[in-house]
Amino acid sequence: MKRHVLVPVVAVATAGLLLTGCSSGDAEPDDDIAGVDTSEPADADEDEPADDDEQPGDDEPDDGIDRPEIEVADDVENVFEESVTDNADESAALADQERYISAVDEAVNTGDLDRPGLRFYASGDGLASAVDYVTSMHDGNLTFAGTTRYYQRSITLREDGVATTSYCVDFSGSYLVNTETGEREPDDDVPFFYTSRLERNGDGVWVTTGYDVNSGDVPCE
Repeated sequence: MKRHVLVPVVAVATAGLLLTGCSSGDAEPDDDIAGVDTSEPADADEDEPADDDEQPGDDEPDDGIDRPEIEVADDVENVFEESVTDNADESAALADQERYISAVDEAVNTGDLDRPGLRFYASGDGLASAVDYVTSMHDGNLTFAGTTRYYQRSITLREDGVATTSYCVDFSGSYLVNTETGEREPDDDVPFFYTSRLERNGDGVWVTTGYDVNSGDVPCE
């Protein structure tokens, strides 16, 4: 079983939201797993996004936002290749997207869907998809480790407070781990192409409200 296979169908359903102006931020995920509260929190505390191979926690952004701390496992590394932009909103959105990705990884690694980062950086279908994905990993007794590379990143500001992004993901340096047996298996050696929709909330945080993932014939080098 490969990590990407567990991305839920709801993620594909969000594709139509990515290039439209309609907001999905008010949608609530249909999730009652272990009493998890999937409502959007007010504030929290986190660090500046990873730059190249930096991990969450290396630097704290001076933007006045109280962010939740995100801690991925020691044997997990996310490498985010820098997307060159001189637009402050684009930079902020890309940084919060990195935090969303790391928050999902934290939930998988810890087995805790109630970690504050997950609901801080996601809402609507973006949160529902993440909850479904994390739950699928837990139900399959799976976690992961190793290095995952995010590259060919791009962003477009669609309207005030709305952005769409695309990026490629290389899972070849990571591997799945069976949490019961400790056995490992390689993750995929083919790239995956993601598109996401982000919306800036009232606290100034760019939350992920939907994403889509494709493999096979994708524009990834």
